[in-house]
Amino acid sequence: MTTFNELVIDGVRTSSFPFQIIIKESPSFDFSESKSQLWEHEGISGAIVQTNKRRSLIKKEFTFQMVNPSEVELNRFMALFTREKFWLENEQIKTTRWWCYKVEGIKTVRETAMLTVCQVTFICHPTKFFKTTDRQVLMKSGVLRPQGSALAFPTIIVRGESTSETSFTVGEQVIVLEKFSESLVMTNNPDQPSLKTSSGKLVRWKGDFITIDASQNQPIGVVLGPGIRTLTFETVWGWA
Repeated sequence: MTTFNELVIDGVRTSSFPFQIIIKESPSFDFSESKSQLWEHEGISGAIVQTNKRRSLIKKEFTFQMVNPSEVELNRFMALFTREKFWLENEQIKTTRWWCYKVEGIKTVRETAMLTVCQVTFICHPTKFFKTTDRQVLMKSGVLRPQGSALAFPTIIVRGESTSETSFTVGEQVIVLEKFSESLVMTNNPDQPSLKTSSGKLVRWKGDFITIDASQNQPIGVVLGPGIRTLTFETVWGWA
C-alpha cells in the first residue's frame, strides 16, 4: 500500500493495512509558543519578561483518506487512536519524531461508497525529538556536548565506588551522593524521575534532577568527584 507520506503511529505503519490510506497533509515543522510571560506596567516602556524555557503543546492535525476499507478493517485502524503516550513519525521527516500524549477530535465520514475520510488531532510534546539516542562517556572531568535546541533530560549512569560522600557536577547543577558500591542510574525524565542503583535500590542523595538547555549551543562542564570512574550520558536531544 501507499508508503509516500505515511505515518507511523506507535510503531504501526499506515501502509501496513490491507487498504489504501492516503495522508492528505504535507509534513509540517511546527514551533510551539514559549511559556514566558510579558508583564506590562505603567511605570515602564515595553514590558518585563518572565522567562520560562518550557513550551506549550503542539497539535498535529491529519486527514486520512481510506479507499474501500471493510467495516472490520476500518475499526482496526481507528483503534490506533485510542492509544496514549506513543511515538508519532512521518515517512518524509527522516531525523525527528513527536511524542504524542493522546488523540482527540476524531471525525470519520464515508464520503462515497469507496472513500472514507477521517480527521484527527494528535496532542504532542513541543520538542521534535531525534530518532536516535546520543551516548557520551566521560572517564574524567570534561564537557558534555549538547545537540539540537530543546531542553533535554538525560539518563546518567554513574560507575565507581565510594566509601564516603561524593558528588558530580553538570554545569551549575550539583548532585551529592552518599557512599555507593554499585552502578547508579539517574533518570531525569520529568514524568518519572528517579535515582536508583542498577539493581533498583533507592539512593540517598542531594540536589535536583538534571535539565540540559541545548539552546545555548555551548559545551557544558562536567566534574567527576572522588570514587566516580565514569559518567555515561544517554540523551534523546531535540529541536524546540
